[in-house]
Amino acid sequence: MEKGDEKGKNPATQYSTNRIEIDCVIFNFEGESLKVLLVKQKDKEESWGLANDWIKEGETLSGTAHNILRKYIGVDNFFLEQLKAFGYPSSSSSQEDIAIGYYAMVKRDIGDIDNDIFNPNVAWMGINEISGLNNKHKVILDYSLKELRKNICKSAIGFNLLPEKFTLLQVMHLYEEILGIEINKSNFRRKILQMDLIQDSNEKEKAVSHRAAKFYSINLQQHEMLANRELNFNF
Repeated sequence: MEKGDEKGKNPATQYSTNRIEIDCVIFNFEGESLKVLLVKQKDKEESWGLANDWIKEGETLSGTAHNILRKYIGVDNFFLEQLKAFGYPSSSSSQEDIAIGYYAMVKRDIGDIDNDIFNPNVAWMGINEISGLNNKHKVILDYSLKELRKNICKSAIGFNLLPEKFTLLQVMHLYEEILGIEINKSNFRRKILQMDLIQDSNEKEKAVSHRAAKFYSINLQQHEMLANRELNFNF
């Protein structure tokens, strides 16, 4: 083997032995708060981090990500999208490990999601309450929030966080919370109804002290279409 060939082979050999971790930012919208599922880390008693796992031999990236969601959510009804690859120093060698980030959206009205109440190692935390994440998870969380804010302004992807039936006020609060802005209620109502994106469910709130609001549902057949339909949420 010539020296040039040996040199050219080193990078491939180095990266072929790197470990690949799948890190999932799992979003949920409860009340008027955007929350993220965090898991207690084994190495530090009071440390929390993103739901994650190492990709195992024979597994795919998306397959591992789906398994993480099923483990903590318990159902298959969720939106999942890959973000990008993140490199970070390895704790077990001098090489760089790789994390593939994903972000997911789940609805709070899914019954099985409440299983985390009985698991002291899992918690839903508001995005403004999260602190103490390691640098790797903080970078992935910040990037996922940036992508979420960008995508909900050009598609109906944010409706993956709402229950099957929702009020217009819930939709407005969702956008206000994610974008960190205050939205004019009348303008928002007019714009959302003009999009032909939602339909009247012919139901209203019950047992409320205020005027009962109408319930609406998404006017699309498949939730996968939410990410593909081009919209312009210009507030």
